[in-house]
Amino acid sequence: MVVGLQWGDEGKGKVVTYLSRYHDIVVRFSGGSNAGHTVVYPDKETVHHLIPSADLRRNSKMFIAQGVVIDPDVLLEELSEMEDMFPGSRKKLLISKQAHLVLPFHKEIDRVLDENLGIGTTRRGIGPSYIDRVARIGIRIEDLEDKEHLLSKLRKSVLLKEKVFGLKIEIEKILRDLTSFFEEISENVIDTLEFKKALKKSSVLFEGTQGVLLDLDAGTYPFVTATNCSTTGVQAGVGFPVEIDEVIGVFKAYVTRVGEGPFPTEERGRVGEELRKRGKEYGATTGRPRRCGWLDLPLLRYAIEVSEASSLALTKADVLSGMEEIKVCVSYKVRGKTVDVPTSLIDLKNVEPVYERVRGWKGLNSREFDRFLDFIEREVGCKINYISTGPGVDETVEIGG
Repeated sequence: MVVGLQWGDEGKGKVVTYLSRYHDIVVRFSGGSNAGHTVVYPDKETVHHLIPSADLRRNSKMFIAQGVVIDPDVLLEELSEMEDMFPGSRKKLLISKQAHLVLPFHKEIDRVLDENLGIGTTRRGIGPSYIDRVARIGIRIEDLEDKEHLLSKLRKSVLLKEKVFGLKIEIEKILRDLTSFFEEISENVIDTLEFKKALKKSSVLFEGTQGVLLDLDAGTYPFVTATNCSTTGVQAGVGFPVEIDEVIGVFKAYVTRVGEGPFPTEERGRVGEELRKRGKEYGATTGRPRRCGWLDLPLLRYAIEVSEASSLALTKADVLSGMEEIKVCVSYKVRGKTVDVPTSLIDLKNVEPVYERVRGWKGLNSREFDRFLDFIEREVGCKINYISTGPGVDETVEIGG
């Protein structure tokens, strides 16, 4: 499994695409189109919101599991783009019949909730779709096989939305759109048990979305995403027990965050703007400027422990090349005490970061960068086995195994 160890945007898409060369199937198990996994090929670039980030130049299959909430419009757009870029790749994609759908009214509800709660969501309708799932009124892909059954479920779901949120919802239009959507994807749909059988004979790479610090339970609640995107989300996401052999945690050489919530190492002034400019830190899904700050080792230790990451992948170290000095948070001061790993993330708004200044590097082949790697490994107790040397899929160096 590949899991993000920060607040998302760590470069998981690139790492997953690179590692997919060693696997038969790449599986998305949670989240929705709020994910934005950018993949840069030598002659083209694409952003995966729902389709797993397999290397489309190769023969890996892709599976969207039942734990993913699917926006029909986004999926169709991605399928079309994927097929244009890599003809024939659409046949490699499988989609769980048990996956729930994100419908237009979910996005409207998401907007209303976010305006009142101030979480800073992508307003893609992800949370409200999961709410319907838990409330047992969600629409799943399998419901689209029977038009009368689908209409009955839609009426029940819409009635509640209109009463609670005062929305005016065109059921007939949604019904037409969903019927057309199912005609488009019916050949890609598969039952969960069928997929379980396929896994037994395959090498599988599970693709996490967002990051541990945005996990519904393990993250900085309530400023989190709507599902379990850490290691614990895999089994619930696919719907059956899974034994994971290796967890690769991805982290950036600095930290970014989109939306509200605590951020101990955030730089709000000139330094933050320089990091944003250097790293082109704007959301792949929303285009919003990301909040930027220095690498936070207490939170990285926490994320490694919670996810049980067995090895690490470092990204965007090349972005910091040429800086004379880099700050790294090595611990916190909390109520006068030094803390190496936060025991409660609710305290993050009150912590004072303790920094160590590290000499910068001119390039990733320099002695200074090697010292930086050794420093990180020593501090977090986990080996860095992969280093991203640039934005391209193939710009990756393996330094361990």
